[in-house]
Amino acid sequence: MFRSLLVAGFLVRLCAAQQSGWQANQVNATMCYWDSPRAAVVRDTLYIDGGALWWTPGMADGSSGPPTSDDNPLGIVYQLNFNTSFNATASTNFSKSVFTTQSKSNGAANNVAPNYYDGTMLANDFEWFIYGGLITQTQEYTPPDGDIAAVYEVYGYGPPKQFHAGYIVEKLPDGVTRYVTNGAGVSVPSENLGFYFSGLTSASHGEIYYQTSNESQNADVLSNTMIKLDMTVQTQETWKNLTLPTTVPGRINAELVWVPVSKQGVLVAIGGVIDAAFTSLSLSLNATQVAQTNKTSPGLMSTVSVYDIAEGIWYEQPTWETPPPMLTQGCTVMASAQDGSSHNIYWYGGWDGIDATDSSFNDDVWVLSIPTFMWMKVASGPIAGHARAGHRCTKPYPDTMFVVGGYSQLSGTTPQCLKDLNGKDGGFIQIFNLSTASWISSYDPNVWSNYTVPTMISSIIGGTGTGSATQTTPSPSGFANASMASLFGTPYNTSKIATWYPYHATSPSTTPTNSSTPSVSPVPKGSSTPSYLGPVLGVVLGLFFLTLAIVAFLIWRRRHLFKSSAAGGQSENGTMDNRRWVTNWLRATPADAKAPTVTTDETPMSPYDQDERVEMPMAEVQGRQVYEMMDTSPLNELHSNPTPDTGTGLHPIPMAIVPNSNPNSPAFRTRGLAPSTSVTSATSNASSVSHVSHVSDPSGTNSNSPQRPPVSPVLGGDTGVDRSGFISGVSNVSESDRKHLRGISETSVSTDGGRLSFVTPMETPSMSRGLGLELGEDSGVPPPAPDPPIRASAVSPLTPPQGVGIEGGDYLGAKGEKESPSTKRKSNFSEELGEDEGSSGGRK
Repeated sequence: MFRSLLVAGFLVRLCAAQQSGWQANQVNATMCYWDSPRAAVVRDTLYIDGGALWWTPGMADGSSGPPTSDDNPLGIVYQLNFNTSFNATASTNFSKSVFTTQSKSNGAANNVAPNYYDGTMLANDFEWFIYGGLITQTQEYTPPDGDIAAVYEVYGYGPPKQFHAGYIVEKLPDGVTRYVTNGAGVSVPSENLGFYFSGLTSASHGEIYYQTSNESQNADVLSNTMIKLDMTVQTQETWKNLTLPTTVPGRINAELVWVPVSKQGVLVAIGGVIDAAFTSLSLSLNATQVAQTNKTSPGLMSTVSVYDIAEGIWYEQPTWETPPPMLTQGCTVMASAQDGSSHNIYWYGGWDGIDATDSSFNDDVWVLSIPTFMWMKVASGPIAGHARAGHRCTKPYPDTMFVVGGYSQLSGTTPQCLKDLNGKDGGFIQIFNLSTASWISSYDPNVWSNYTVPTMISSIIGGTGTGSATQTTPSPSGFANASMASLFGTPYNTSKIATWYPYHATSPSTTPTNSSTPSVSPVPKGSSTPSYLGPVLGVVLGLFFLTLAIVAFLIWRRRHLFKSSAAGGQSENGTMDNRRWVTNWLRATPADAKAPTVTTDETPMSPYDQDERVEMPMAEVQGRQVYEMMDTSPLNELHSNPTPDTGTGLHPIPMAIVPNSNPNSPAFRTRGLAPSTSVTSATSNASSVSHVSHVSDPSGTNSNSPQRPPVSPVLGGDTGVDRSGFISGVSNVSESDRKHLRGISETSVSTDGGRLSFVTPMETPSMSRGLGLELGEDSGVPPPAPDPPIRASAVSPLTPPQGVGIEGGDYLGAKGEKESPSTKRKSNFSEELGEDEGSSGGRK
């Protein structure tokens, strides 16, 4: 929905005084009467806008001149703050001591913010809208568009946003137009809703003006619609045009009252007339119009229209006892018994709309009690001339009603100024006590009480002043529709109704509190604090402090670990040293489960071969030395065909290489196995991987091939290779080496699902060809299907077979010859490995 700032400078504060039309020798001005303004309450402040405000000029010689209208040329809104004390007598200058003002349009009415006559203001507890009404046709500016409404945002609510109090222009949606006036407006703050009921439009439903001479632009056709405003989300308000059913008659200046029953409450449309003199160009009605309105309009008091907001259903409900006469331009407030057993609608003033010069102006206070729908008059006018019409009523406290503005009957061509309780001019604001049903002369914010049902009402509906009504249905005929019994029998959730009293009194000479900032705290019935707030806050605060405790513990633990690292308990990166776990494991192993492992004479003292050492610089990689490995030229000594001696063939075995390396390069020969980042894997590779050396080529073509790097030979489980044949087919290998190789072939190859899996980086057939090991070409054995890639893992020390003794105590040196200590290297591990399945032995 389109919204924009109305104009700059809308917060300019002005003095509440006559704005134009000052006469010669005039020294002051007092409020005389106020014809058809619109008003709304936001929290602690009554806002009044528009209408025809007339002033009485005070002359230098002490006399008063005839009333004059200023037409509100500054486009201001008047404010009455409920913190302000005042007297409702002629001695009070309301324009100086009671009202404050602010401009909608930077100090001048214009085409965006003109002065409207009649219409309504719809509000919740945060903002108010001005809607409908008539403007004066002028040459000074063009009129605003028909789809424009203005909103004054007093407080922010809804989604988080930057908020500044001020006026905003809002564009109305299709089907909703501002071209309607003299309807009945009501605000429902607890539901964030506002309604504007019936009223007048032109025959063309187009432009309408105040006191126009153009018949096509005169508002004289009854409207059959009700406008609904939903203010649930600020800046995203929605408007709807609801067509009235044919059973609900349109009317002029009725009163629409919200009653707190059922899910969202109900609206009760009371009074109004079907024709009025002020709606015609001649300001009078002809005989036919008078007859028609006298026939139909009284029925708008004796039968009221009831709207169920939640269900969107209209009902027509007859009233009982003697109703007021037909009245228009009156005002209403609603007061509920403290227990909600009855809801009493107070109607004050108005006139019949036919002749403004006779005595039809009403000065009585009437009550329509709900749900009995019973009428009764609770107060009569205090004095002649006190009656009025076109005024607005509001309720600052549960037991108090303000009557603001209005005009009295005509005497000649202009109305007389409003009278106070003493019959003097100056009764611009009047005060009525709802509990005692009497007029009072002053308002003090410090003096108030809860509403009590007047005795004359409780004597008929039963109960007491606090409630407990015994009659809860209309008498004698009951509800017109059976559904209404459930509607009025269902209580409303009054916890949604926020109240903003008690107020804090200020002196009459003190400027009232600026309503753009809250001056009081909300005091809802019972408590303004939701019942769930305590538990929610408890949970949130508990989680907050628990989080702080966890964070503090983690920080302490981190510092403790760093201190331990400084003492040698951790590695450089702050993690636990895995070597300590290995040491602990070794210490926990029983002594009889391990024995010192002595390397064979084929195991050099240095990781480099003494005769074929390639001189390369030492390097440190992640805290671990990298050694030059043995030459990895292809071995051709391994038989690929059966031999006459054994009758078995030896299948070539894929050897582990570093991926993406050239087998013939020196770097390849020095790198050997890919380094592991694990401490345990490095230890296992160094101590447990078999090393085959000095293997001769039977063909004699490659007898001087260099040594292979240490690898774990792995056989495919489905190749059908006899591992004993493999051992017997190796030439120039010592007996101890052959026994050890046979032990590895029988114990160290792991299986997975019947297939042997690699523990070295995965080789492909192409890699085997790079090493000179061609499968399935000359051997006559088809190559096995390639296995899926399997992640390399550390080779763990072998568990010694039970009952097998190894003299000399290492993998390659099973029952080997004893050598001098200078040619042997002690291992950190002690293992026992049987020579074959049929051998037996023990630890020596």
